[in-house]
Amino acid sequence: MSPQEIEDIFIRSLDVPVKQDEKENFLKMLNENPALAEQLEDYKKMRELIHADEQATFGPFFAAKVIHKIQNTGVVIDRQIFTFFKKFQLAALGVIVAVLILNVWLADQGTLTSILGLDNNTSGEDYQIASFDFYDTLNK
Repeated sequence: MSPQEIEDIFIRSLDVPVKQDEKENFLKMLNENPALAEQLEDYKKMRELIHADEQATFGPFFAAKVIHKIQNTGVVIDRQIFTFFKKFQLAALGVIVAVLILNVWLADQGTLTSILGLDNNTSGEDYQIASFDFYDTLNK
């Protein structure tokens, strides 16, 4: 019996009962050919899936898992940014210290306000804010 004949008997047996002698030959051939038996089992599984009455689902708590992942996306991105910049922390600290030392060295006086570039001599009288009158501007 050829593999095609065995397959035909199997497909027919899914819909209608087969004769006893065909069934015995079929089982004998399946025992001799395990690869064909595996292939026919796959056919049977596909047929069961096609004729299933229930709808396929994504499993329990699928919606909750998706919502949890969406809500925690920001946390994941924050962690990635933190780990990326963690590599450059020491170099950035060195640059900041170097700039502060350069600023102290080039400062006119040794006071904290001159080092940080703050000016105590400014007053509100030095800066006059120009007023803007929308009505006068339109009428002129």
